[in-house]
Amino acid sequence: MDEKIIFSMNGVGKILPHNNKVILKDIYLSFFYGAKIGVVGMNGAGKSTLMKIIAGIEKSFQGEVVWAPGYSVGYLEQEPHLDDTKTVKEVVQEGVQEVIDVLKEYEQVNLKFMEPMDDDQMNALIEKQGELTDRIEHLGGWDIDSKLERAMDALQCPEPDAIVANLSGGERRRVALC
Repeated sequence: MDEKIIFSMNGVGKILPHNNKVILKDIYLSFFYGAKIGVVGMNGAGKSTLMKIIAGIEKSFQGEVVWAPGYSVGYLEQEPHLDDTKTVKEVVQEGVQEVIDVLKEYEQVNLKFMEPMDDDQMNALIEKQGELTDRIEHLGGWDIDSKLERAMDALQCPEPDAIVANLSGGERRRVALC
């Protein structure tokens, strides 16, 4: 395992302002790259608050939280809010919406090549196509469908065309995690 510390929490505390209840007090943590962690405690002990501080969602606390440059964290709520009208695939694609949007724009540009145009319009379209190609390559978007399928398979998500409203709580969490 790499010995690089990617996250540190120094002297972090959290007190509820309305009743001065201490949720967290003087917490010090450091995570190495590749570390696997678990947070265990009684109900109301501050586990969710701690995770929200780590994820950058909770901003009101004492102390310092530092991420190494180039690293970030995602946060999955205990009860994810998903659009019940969408399919599993549509919800999973929301996580890579930027890639999906660029691919759609690329497809629209390619369809315009079938329309009559003058040389200037053609050159502008070729330039736009090149910009979009570079963007898709930068985002790793050419094989996004297979990446999503692998992720959904690894997490044992329901079928891609399943409607979210029909999923169990555990299935919904796996879809949200994907």
